[in-house]
Amino acid sequence: MNVRVCPTSPYSRHWAVGLLVSGLTFLAALNACAGAGPVGKAAPEWDALFQRDSGWIGADGNYSIPLTNDTTLWLFSDTLVGKVKDGKRVDTSMINNSIALQHGTNQPEFFYSTNSEGKPASFITPQYGPKGDYFWLAHGALTARGLYFFLQRVVTVEPGTPFGFEAVDGWLAHVANPDASPPQWRITQTKVPFTKIAPKSSLIFGGAVLPEREFVYVFGGDSRPEAKKAGMPNGLVLARAPAEGLGDFAQWQFLANGVWQGDSEKVTPVFPNLGSEFSVSWLPARKAYVAVYSEGIGGKILLRFAPALAGPWGEPIEVFRCPEMDWPSKAFCYAAKAHPELPGAPDELLITYAANSWDFWNLFKDARLYWPRFVGVRLGS
Repeated sequence: MNVRVCPTSPYSRHWAVGLLVSGLTFLAALNACAGAGPVGKAAPEWDALFQRDSGWIGADGNYSIPLTNDTTLWLFSDTLVGKVKDGKRVDTSMINNSIALQHGTNQPEFFYSTNSEGKPASFITPQYGPKGDYFWLAHGALTARGLYFFLQRVVTVEPGTPFGFEAVDGWLAHVANPDASPPQWRITQTKVPFTKIAPKSSLIFGGAVLPEREFVYVFGGDSRPEAKKAGMPNGLVLARAPAEGLGDFAQWQFLANGVWQGDSEKVTPVFPNLGSEFSVSWLPARKAYVAVYSEGIGGKILLRFAPALAGPWGEPIEVFRCPEMDWPSKAFCYAAKAHPELPGAPDELLITYAANSWDFWNLFKDARLYWPRFVGVRLGS
């Protein structure tokens, strides 16, 4: 569905005091056309590129990083490897992460490891920590110093349940030779010192990464009590590092009440109620930033727009509800995020989400679940 074109005010994308006024004017114009509303539409032609009947047969996570103008790196978390037959997954096992390379709109090439017995294994495993821990993969960026992507170290506490896991800490992977084939990558792992995880509180960076001019911006989620007290529960927080210093944590800065400073503990959210997975992108045709995320696990995909990363951020706009929520498979949807590097119309944003099940075994009984699902959203200009 096309969206009615709405005017915007001129503004600078640089950090400046005058940005707040122009930003509020921008949002007023944006909200004035909210009735036209961006609306998402399923994109089965993209779904089909990822659906196979053997080998890699589904995953969640679904992060993407542009490596060249024509090549996209996909990063997946829990992954199913096996066969699809008569609408079911058979001879299938689950590993904790995998990756893929996609050229243009061709079918991706998938990569994962094998263990000493020749069985499927995760593409990357923790180099440090107790046996049994594993990584889920998050976002990253290609820089002049190589490829970086974030890792969340996780342990399973209740096998066979959809939420039977605990996050432990965060890591940053560095690939020194990203031009090589992934099995030949030289990967180092460095613990992210700013990650704070407690039973009912967390500060986690790496959910989205956005290179922009001289900086790489790193976004995270803040569920600490102080964020809730400030009216920003589960808020989006921002960090940044020089474009060639992403791996040097001493150079990181954190946005606290509109000011960049060096203490991660003082970081403050720019909007509340963020999903556990998300994306933040710059939209040239719209002249705005967009945050994309799921509203919990209820199937709704939301967008928020802003003229600057520091805000002001508009109210969430629902653009799509996952049809799997109405299936008899006890399904739930989550992990919505955008992929602006993928080819499409200039005013279209491609979004993925994941569809899982409260009954783990439904992933095997119903092979329609647990693939990257694509949604196209026409945004207007």
